[in-house]
Amino acid sequence: MYPTDNYYKNKQSNQRKRTFLIIAALLGFFITVYLIFSQVLPKIAIHFISVQSEINIGDKMFRGMQEEIKIDKNASKILKNFADQLHLSKQYSIKVSVAVSDEVNAYALPGGHIVVNTAILKQLQTPESLVALLSHESTHINQRHSLQNILSSMGSGFILSFFTNAGGNAAKLIVGNADFLVHMNYSRKLEQQADEEGMVLMRKNNINPAGMIQLMQRLKESNDDSSMKALSFLSSHPLTEERIADAERFTRAHPFTEKLSNDLLEDYWKQLKFVVKTED
Repeated sequence: MYPTDNYYKNKQSNQRKRTFLIIAALLGFFITVYLIFSQVLPKIAIHFISVQSEINIGDKMFRGMQEEIKIDKNASKILKNFADQLHLSKQYSIKVSVAVSDEVNAYALPGGHIVVNTAILKQLQTPESLVALLSHESTHINQRHSLQNILSSMGSGFILSFFTNAGGNAAKLIVGNADFLVHMNYSRKLEQQADEEGMVLMRKNNINPAGMIQLMQRLKESNDDSSMKALSFLSSHPLTEERIADAERFTRAHPFTEKLSNDLLEDYWKQLKFVVKTED
């Protein structure tokens, strides 16, 4: 008896099913491995990195970045004086720097460094909005968001290097990928946390948390100007409308009517605005 046409059809159908199942299994395997290395292992690895190791890594990273960015020493000194009026972290020494750049952006490095571009300083209109910016970035530092994102992005080799030599090979890998942090996208959850905890931090410093709304609205308005480049602070910090709405809900739930009473903060703000305007 010879095989029928149905026999061959069934055989081909079974082969296709087996091929599909193999592909599906491989895809599932790769997705599982990806999730393990990008989500699970980073959360484990971060507990093996001491705060001091994180600070050392951030310092090395900042030194490496100075070859690529121009630091405005005068503006940085004034911004430091401004930030010194605030209590931004219990665990880290917050170190602020102003980078000369027409990219509207600010970002936090692991361990305490905050870099603020001159372009974003020019957009801000109130000292409260600058406090909001520093409080937001400080929350990323305090919650170790920057380090968490790096761990998630660098993959298995990066994570394994942390387990074997947290201050050596890992530090070199981070420094070599400094540009990643400048353009890093935080998840929606981490951004929401940075916004909310940033406003809590503002209240603790006796600063009106409505400054967070001023910050977001000002940058959003600037971004609507077609003559300007896309604003990195907004493009890399998604869902701006929702974030503004969340900030408005927070301020309604936590009324704050006091005006800015720190004369030094106001004075340093005026100095900073003058410097970034005249040093074009």
